[in-house]
Amino acid sequence: MIRRFAPVACIRGRAVLLCFALVAALGGAACSAGGPQASPPIVVNGAWVQVSGGPELPAAGYFEIDNRGSTDDSLVSASSPGAASVELHQTMPDMSGMIGMTAVAQVTCPAGGSVTFAPGGYHLMIMGLSRQLATGDTLELDLVFAHAGTIVVQAAVRQV
Repeated sequence: MIRRFAPVACIRGRAVLLCFALVAALGGAACSAGGPQASPPIVVNGAWVQVSGGPELPAAGYFEIDNRGSTDDSLVSASSPGAASVELHQTMPDMSGMIGMTAVAQVTCPAGGSVTFAPGGYHLMIMGLSRQLATGDTLELDLVFAHAGTIVVQAAVRQV
């Protein structure tokens, strides 16, 4: 009698083990899909805007781009719901040695590196403000990257 039931018990045991293996595999996949996500490749830190003299005058935007990814990425444009237009600019000497600014098409941030937008270098030129900015306000900046897409930051308005 033992022989007659041994194969059935063996099949049931294998079926139970197979079910456990299937549940474990599906549970592991579900946990990894809903678990912690990888950090974004592009992080924007310390965004701030220099107070302008009035809404008719342009303001300047500054921040640091930290590329934690494994490929280069580029800031290709910017906008703000609080401004008519936003341009990428760089301050640099011209042919005569005078310091001036020029619009740039994009700013590349190397993989594993960072780029700082600061007075005297790269900055955003924010034009056609919809309101007078005051110290303590914030201004939304929508930064568009070639690979990372749009990153929205709230820039603190500062007096310099």
